[in-house]
Amino acid sequence: MNKYKSLKDHVYEYISEQINNGSLKPNEKINEKEISEKLDISRTPIREGLIKLVNEGLLEKKPRKGFIVKEVKEKTVKEVYQIIGVLEGLAVSLSIENINKEDIKEMKKLVDKMNIAIKYKDYKEYYNLQTQFHRLYIKKSNNEKLLEILDSLKKIFIKKNYYNKNNNSNIQKALTQTNKEHEKIIELIKNNKEKKLKNFLKNTHWSNEFAKLDSFEK
Repeated sequence: MNKYKSLKDHVYEYISEQINNGSLKPNEKINEKEISEKLDISRTPIREGLIKLVNEGLLEKKPRKGFIVKEVKEKTVKEVYQIIGVLEGLAVSLSIENINKEDIKEMKKLVDKMNIAIKYKDYKEYYNLQTQFHRLYIKKSNNEKLLEILDSLKKIFIKKNYYNKNNNSNIQKALTQTNKEHEKIIELIKNNKEKKLKNFLKNTHWSNEFAKLDSFEK
C-alpha cells in the first residue's frame, strides 16, 4: 500500500478497479464490510472514499440500500460527449498558441503507445494513454477550471465495460479509428487550424458513434 496516498484514495482506487475489471456490475451494492476486511481499513475512510465516488458520479447512495454502482445509459454518454466536444473546442482555442514542438512530439509518442495497446488488447492502458493525450493540450489552455470540469465529466468513462466484452474485433476497429483521429488532432494543431480543429473535436472526435462503448448498463 502506497504510504503517500490517503486511505480514502486507496478505497477510491480499489472500487474503481473493481468496476473496471467487471467484478462490480451496474446497480450492484457495495459491501463495506468486505472492503474493510480486504484492505484492512476502518469504516470511516471507506465511507469517505465512497462519498468521493458518489460525488464523481461513479456510485449513488440509495435509502435503505446503501451505496450502489451507478448505471450509465448510452443516452447519458451521448449527452456528455456533446458537452465535452464543445469544451475541448474552447480548450484548443485557448491552448493552440501555447503548444510547442516538444508537446507535439509527446502527443505522437502517446499515439504510438496507444496503437501498441490496441494491438495487444490492453484497453485499460489505452484508456490511460488517451487521457494523457487529451489532458496534454487541454492543460496548455492555462484554464484550471476548464481542466477541472473536463476531468469531472470524463470520470464516468472510468467504467469501461468493453474491457470485458467478447467482440474484440469491433472494439479494436473502433479504437483504431479513434486513434487515427488523435493523429488528425495533432496535424491540425501543428498547422494551427483552430477553426477546423474545433469542428473536428465537436462533430467527429466526440460524435456519438461509439457512445455504446462508454455506457455502463445492466
